[in-house]
Amino acid sequence: MQLYNSAFVRTPAGLVCRGEGFRRADITVRYGLVIRSQDKLCLVDTGYGPAVTSGPRSAALRAYAAILRPQLVEAQSPMAVLASIGASPNDVDTIVLTHFHADHVARLREFSRARIITHLKSAETALSMTTTQAIHNGIFKELLPDDLVKRIEPLETRPLVQAHPTLGSGHDIFGDGSYLAISLPGHAKGHFGLFWQSNGRPTLYATDAAWSMKALIEDRTPDIARRAVFYDRLAGWNTEDRLRQFVRTGGTVQLCHDWEGD
Repeated sequence: MQLYNSAFVRTPAGLVCRGEGFRRADITVRYGLVIRSQDKLCLVDTGYGPAVTSGPRSAALRAYAAILRPQLVEAQSPMAVLASIGASPNDVDTIVLTHFHADHVARLREFSRARIITHLKSAETALSMTTTQAIHNGIFKELLPDDLVKRIEPLETRPLVQAHPTLGSGHDIFGDGSYLAISLPGHAKGHFGLFWQSNGRPTLYATDAAWSMKALIEDRTPDIARRAVFYDRLAGWNTEDRLRQFVRTGGTVQLCHDWEGD
């Protein structure tokens, strides 16, 4: 899997890594592309897109965009990356959704032909929330396709395969053992990452389990950030501890959000 950066969000560094104060940190908002074959392209989430930053939107989504002010990186958007390999949105046959926050589903409506692999129960929970509940959980239903549930192939139905001693087992996403969905509780309901072998090295895309590798490795995720964003703070801390153990045993962790240039 190759990661691309859909946008930067600028924030005081101390909000993503304890002790870093008010100096500027430009945080990535990544998504993944898995090229399984010429006619089997898979996106892992979709990153930010113009549905969040411009055009007709709900007042809540406009306020969200005004607070976070994501700066889109058009050269690394899914459309630009697909065009660079001679593909289009219609060529994406699968989208793996790790969770339903706006920065992971913002371009979902642009891929109307793709099947969606995610936790069905998490999708149903998101769709059943009141507007207030959804906003509180970082979910904007207007970004989700009307036929979302019909297109979902439930992750829960995939077989469980042992991934790594520190990570346990994961659902076999494609049925060939190449990528396993690893539960990473804490950040959002049903939140998961992807495990695979990259050049023989165990690798985990840990999605939003932390917001910078420095904060993760040094156990410096600010509690204020956990309180503001985590669905379950204790579960989130336990997930971070698992990831640190994974790194200590030779694993590689990649994150959706990281602090580039630090």
